[in-house]
Amino acid sequence: MEEKNSQCLVNVLWDLDDGGNVLNMLENKARWRQEHGGLRRNRKFLCNNTLLGDPSDEIKILHQLSSTSEDLRRNRILISAMSYSKTPKLNNNDVMSDILLRLPLKDLVGCKCVCKWWNSLISDPVFKLNYSQRNPQYNVSGFFLQKFLFLELHSKLLFFPCEGQINAAPKPSLSFIEDDKGVRIQHACSGLLLCSSFRCGEEDRKYYVCKPTTKQYFSLPNPECRTVFGINITYDPNRSPQYKIVCICDSYISKNHRQIKIYSPATGSWKPSGKPFIVSDEDMLFNRGVFCNGALHWVGKGNLALRFNPEIEVLVTMPMPPIQEELTERKVRYFGESGGHLLLIEAYGLLTAGFDIMEMKADYSGWFIKYHLNLGRVAMQCPAVERANRLSILHIVHHRVEDEDESFMVIHVPGEFVSFKIRNCSLMNLRTNNHVDLGLGLWYSWDGVYPYSNVNFYL
Repeated sequence: MEEKNSQCLVNVLWDLDDGGNVLNMLENKARWRQEHGGLRRNRKFLCNNTLLGDPSDEIKILHQLSSTSEDLRRNRILISAMSYSKTPKLNNNDVMSDILLRLPLKDLVGCKCVCKWWNSLISDPVFKLNYSQRNPQYNVSGFFLQKFLFLELHSKLLFFPCEGQINAAPKPSLSFIEDDKGVRIQHACSGLLLCSSFRCGEEDRKYYVCKPTTKQYFSLPNPECRTVFGINITYDPNRSPQYKIVCICDSYISKNHRQIKIYSPATGSWKPSGKPFIVSDEDMLFNRGVFCNGALHWVGKGNLALRFNPEIEVLVTMPMPPIQEELTERKVRYFGESGGHLLLIEAYGLLTAGFDIMEMKADYSGWFIKYHLNLGRVAMQCPAVERANRLSILHIVHHRVEDEDESFMVIHVPGEFVSFKIRNCSLMNLRTNNHVDLGLGLWYSWDGVYPYSNVNFYL
């Protein structure tokens, strides 16, 4: 049935594309050599169809691209298209999109290389959404962990999937970005990573937007400032088909002023957003902006917290919990987003003694305590937590199954990663397809975590 469907589907592809681009790809792109099919069966099929006048032409192409009888599945699918009879009354875009929706992911990604028309259809946000809904087996969400090792050109990455299919997780590596100064992650949002040069000064630093699933990346122009205090990427496919880059730069007015600059792929350039603003708190975490409900959020070690909407370019302050008495500095242990909920953890003692998870109210009037956690029950089940003299919160996932709260948390203690349900503190299996070398003694914290979801972005 799968073979019959593939032949019927791509038969229509050939007619809609007039055949020429498909043949050109067959002749020039070895990427279509892969598994399945049989040379004898394909020869018989081709000989029964007068496609280019002489069926031996197609057989020659198959020989050129296929070293064994196991290489022909994709070649057979494409060449099958040549037998389709003309039906000019079809709505080409609608029919083509419907056909592409039914192709396996590897074949679909390869189809982007055939011609501009196919690439445009596959790259359309509506098509991506439809394909994602039709193929949930390709979806995965989780987080990257980043750590820097001495003399290593690229940052060390691990990826932990929290929801979806572990086999759909991207390879935790940035080596596909060509930069002789190395590459690191600066920010992440909805399947896109914002990366930069690693071991260099600001004047030599380059910035990139990349898709780790397809290993595509795009170089950004320099924001043209002396100091970058933070750079963040924003993207919500439900609100806009385009991402934006928000950079917090120095200002010519004074050392306490900051200027927001925005990069849009529509213009291909940076532009100032609003007037420079004063930041009395020099410890604002501008490099750890959290994108939630269409806005970027920044907190710091003082009383200042900011919210910026990149679409309407409005910057406002937001309230923060009071700093503990007799202390002058806020102790942020986690700041992140999950499922449209903005979450914050502050603790002024050991986290093993217990802590609150706070959530911002929908109207931004203040924070409320969503959970109070005592890790005693977790420690009883996990000796590593019981022995730990310190731990860090890496990631929180807000999740409901019908009426049940199934939210969970990932923490790091020396030598181990632990995941558990917040509701009852029961341990969960922490999945990963990485080799985690705990012998390195690396310590991870929330500011080295980059949430990732590949919905719509494995294309």
